[in-house]
Amino acid sequence: MLMIRELKNDSTSIDDAKKIYFNSFPEKEQLPFSILKDNVELGKASFSGLFSDSQLVGIVYYTRYENLVYIFYFAIDAMIQSKGYGREAIKAIRNYFANDKIILLVEEIRDDAENNEQRKSRKRFYLRNGFVGSGKIMTEGGVRYEMLHSDNADVSIEEYKKVTDYFFKDSSYSDRDNENAV
Repeated sequence: MLMIRELKNDSTSIDDAKKIYFNSFPEKEQLPFSILKDNVELGKASFSGLFSDSQLVGIVYYTRYENLVYIFYFAIDAMIQSKGYGREAIKAIRNYFANDKIILLVEEIRDDAENNEQRKSRKRFYLRNGFVGSGKIMTEGGVRYEMLHSDNADVSIEEYKKVTDYFFKDSSYSDRDNENAV
């Protein structure tokens, strides 16, 4: 069974978690690590490790506002993918936030995208594991995403903006371009 544990800056796992973060997401989709760290220190976000016994197998970085949980980053270490950890991790996350609406974004599926098959595969993974497509297309940092949410409740564009505005309020991050949904 996987355990979700918040990572502390002095944790021995933080360096491994940072490697998973930097290796799992394209640079254009990464927020500066200083923003992630600052929001954890401000109590506006959590950078957690997904552990199988004492082994760090993945990460989840999220913010929580009222009953909304927005997962910015979820990844399983590439060296141990396809072993069921992703499915188990999503189950643990959904149990951990059973009374909340969970939001995450996946890259928009587009025939002209270089990694369109990977995008389809990623979306299928989430749909198989308790998320539903909203059909709402969001643009963040110049990248178009589809918003998915847990199957326990629909999430509006206003709710998405509320939780992301909370996260970025008073932030020094200036490259954000949160456009309305399509």
